[in-house]
Amino acid sequence: MKLRFFYNLLIGLCIATSFSGGALALDSWRILSASEGELGALQGLIDRAVETHPSIAAAAASARAAGADVRAAKWQRFPSFSVEGLLLDQPGNIMQAQAVVDQPLWTGGRISGAINRASARAGAALAAYDEAVQAIAISTAQAFFEVHRWRERSKILSESLERHNSMVATMERRYAQKVSPLSDLELARSRALQIEQQRYQSRAQEGAASSRLRQLLGDPFLSVGRVPSMPQAWLNFTDEGITTQALGYSPALKRLRLDAQAVDAEARIARASILPQLSGQYSYSEIFGHRVGLVLRAQSDGGLSRFAAAEAARQRVQAIELQIAAGERQLLDQTFALLREYEAATGRLAGSESASASARLVMESYMRQFTSGRRTWLDVMNAVREANTAEIDVIEARMSAQSSLSRIMLLSGQWAPLELPGDER
Repeated sequence: MKLRFFYNLLIGLCIATSFSGGALALDSWRILSASEGELGALQGLIDRAVETHPSIAAAAASARAAGADVRAAKWQRFPSFSVEGLLLDQPGNIMQAQAVVDQPLWTGGRISGAINRASARAGAALAAYDEAVQAIAISTAQAFFEVHRWRERSKILSESLERHNSMVATMERRYAQKVSPLSDLELARSRALQIEQQRYQSRAQEGAASSRLRQLLGDPFLSVGRVPSMPQAWLNFTDEGITTQALGYSPALKRLRLDAQAVDAEARIARASILPQLSGQYSYSEIFGHRVGLVLRAQSDGGLSRFAAAEAARQRVQAIELQIAAGERQLLDQTFALLREYEAATGRLAGSESASASARLVMESYMRQFTSGRRTWLDVMNAVREANTAEIDVIEARMSAQSSLSRIMLLSGQWAPLELPGDER
């Protein structure tokens, strides 16, 4: 089943959702932006990453192996068959065969504990599969927006470099005509070189982000499309609602809880191993003929080692419980950080856009005033720098908002992971 994402608001944004009190509800308004081609851009990349990444294939294989372990554990309830060969110390060394059928009747909880342990481990393997899918999806989304962040930044810097080179040419003419001093020319050249260095850095960062995305998808020739359209409105989240959703969905916490169940079952098996076990047995041999009876077995390994094993299992249960508490804290910390990042980015986006528009107007005005002698060249260069910085701030806020929103939606489980073949969840 294809990966289904409800955060289409980032890339096509046709459905808006809102969290309130931990429940997901369809909001009264809808976000309609972006073309149909953009609608599945990020979703398609995540689908490909999930379908092809080796770590997810390994998690799927582990889940199937855990399912086979459950079936193997259940077979312990059935009789066991054995054939033994007896070499009799008689003239001619006669070989006699003996067939034995052993049916467990009471094991003190060994078999039920083994089945519970295998079932818990199978559930933990499925949760680990979902955890791997979530991790790859989040990494893909983050790399996707990082590519666009640095690409848009490089685009702004390239345009700015063209503007600065034009200003350098203008100042060279003015200096040659003895209209402007050499310091103004050197200032223009210095600013142009700074912009060029920033562009080189942005392109390097874009290349690194593109490389990460290509590795996640296993496609060395991957070409990322245009930047996703920005939503017409941004979702509002409550801390309580989104954290409740994240804690309830978290595959990592599910895996730890199921690991705790498996360790608890292992502790019960360790305690049961101290007790004897009863089984019904049928055997046949040429010497003794047919025999049917009850067999009571009691076994000790190395003195009181089984008592020590039971105590060790109990301590492991406590360790897993502490790991669950630590996992909850880590998830809460991650979720709160994303919420604050999202709030800060969306909060400053409108202001950044307004500041960018104002900075551009100021820059154009200062250029005109410089020609009439009402502004200095330093005023013009500073205005150009401020306009350039304001444009970059808009891109930073926009990409930060979309990236954090995608990760919030992924952490809170507003999508369905790929199902394993034959998996009945």
